[in-house]
Amino acid sequence: MRDRTRDGCLNRAEAYWLSHFPRMWRAIMAIPPLRRLANRKIISRAAGRVKSRPYRFSTLADYTSWESLMDRTYFSRYLPPRDLPNPPLPESMTGLFKVRQGGPTLSEDSTVLFMSFAQWFADGFLMTDPDDRRRTFTSHQIDLSPVYGLSRAQTDALRVNPEARGEKGRMKTETVNGEIYAPRLFDETKLVLEDLANPKFDEQQAFKSEFKHLQKPSSFKRNRERLITVLGPKPASERVAELAKTTFAFGGERANITPFTAALNTLFLREHNRLAGMLEDAYPGWDDERVFQTARNTNIVLLIKIVVEEYINHISPYHFQLFADPSVSWRAIWNRPNWIPLEFNLLYRWHSMTPDKFFIGLQHVPVKESLQDNSYLTTRGLAETLVSASNQRGWRLGLFNTADDLVQVELAGIKQSRENRIGSYNDYREAFKYPRVTRFEQITDDQDRISALQNLYGNVDNIEFLVGLFAEDIPPRAAVPPLMGRMVAFDAFSHAFTNPLLSEQVFNEKTFSKEGIETIQNTHTLKDILNRNLAPGQRPAEISMTYR
Repeated sequence: MRDRTRDGCLNRAEAYWLSHFPRMWRAIMAIPPLRRLANRKIISRAAGRVKSRPYRFSTLADYTSWESLMDRTYFSRYLPPRDLPNPPLPESMTGLFKVRQGGPTLSEDSTVLFMSFAQWFADGFLMTDPDDRRRTFTSHQIDLSPVYGLSRAQTDALRVNPEARGEKGRMKTETVNGEIYAPRLFDETKLVLEDLANPKFDEQQAFKSEFKHLQKPSSFKRNRERLITVLGPKPASERVAELAKTTFAFGGERANITPFTAALNTLFLREHNRLAGMLEDAYPGWDDERVFQTARNTNIVLLIKIVVEEYINHISPYHFQLFADPSVSWRAIWNRPNWIPLEFNLLYRWHSMTPDKFFIGLQHVPVKESLQDNSYLTTRGLAETLVSASNQRGWRLGLFNTADDLVQVELAGIKQSRENRIGSYNDYREAFKYPRVTRFEQITDDQDRISALQNLYGNVDNIEFLVGLFAEDIPPRAAVPPLMGRMVAFDAFSHAFTNPLLSEQVFNEKTFSKEGIETIQNTHTLKDILNRNLAPGQRPAEISMTYR
């Protein structure tokens, strides 16, 4: 049993009440005024854990300046930079992540759909500049940039832009095997002319000319280099050409990374066009731009609803089911403009949840073979692909549980943390209202973890932020460890509910239309969106982030 003496009395009491007494919580949820009050109190408490933005520091400098408070091409940060004494060499840390003998530990109730949604969603706003990992490309908003892109030029490249009846407000698509997907990114004629195994090959030169403003798929180059190493130049060149032919023209640089992330992007692309059709029918006098922008507004809020009502509720061990009530933030002290902290970027390194094989249809596909290969999606269709993700458990988040192919990615996160002089695990416990631990046994009751932490760090005060986050035990009914859960909830609520589209002046029928507001009110899960965007003749599908 883990030593809970440093959990804090108030924290223990709060966790106990919220994770017990299911009948009481069901009764509260059945009475609308009590439900609204409980929802407001729980969200406000989670979003008020730390001092409100703006934070004193950013990754621009070690001190506060006007530029550091204004230049959002840098990440903000919760705590000032700090050098930790004698951190272990990264090469000595591989054992912290590798799967133990006996095989991986599966999650109790998180599906591959949950893991894939977390990856796709986080990649939409946690964008690190590979040339300077202090910097970011993000808008610092939940903005569905994987669908719409990061700039007007990218958005325009993805739009049809007509004024003809039946096409107003639509995004570009193509039909594959009777289903609707985004168009292909690459020009096959240009691919034939390129030596794809040449290290100097620039994939952007092979884009279709209409997509010249889109970002390069970020993992495409790394996957190509891996294939060259494994297969050799000529076979690798042929395989890269196959993968390029299945790559979609998406707004997000990482949306093509797996068939499941591509499926989620496809789902919201289809929903945009469905919304645009609904609005065009309801308001025939609207021009293309107004139809597009209103559909986009609605689609973004649908994503926020999914984040709160399915994703956060899945993460939480609480019996009370939260709901996305925009008014929660209208008078809240934490209602401040968004600015993504670097620590939030780092804590989302949930690589240990990724299995070594995906079950797609009847196939068991090694994850590394599925990278950038959307043929698995187009062959089986959107519904079957998402059902497959729902029917497979993800791996359990934590140390000693990362697939071999991702261990080096874990170490890259440690290096990025050190480059940015992120403080200790105890520093962040204190910042998020947990007492500092004094013994390794207060972090976990796993003896392998305790021994590894003692050998690497010697003293609990030396444990690094990222390592401590993943060393904690996961409570019953929860998807993530306690400190991580608190940080995710804080940022998710203060991030989602302060989105401009949810402000008191904006959240109304003039912004979304009567039909848009009704759609928002009637959407709670990914299943709701999928089942109104099925291919003709398909039966409703059952999908869930929770393994049933």
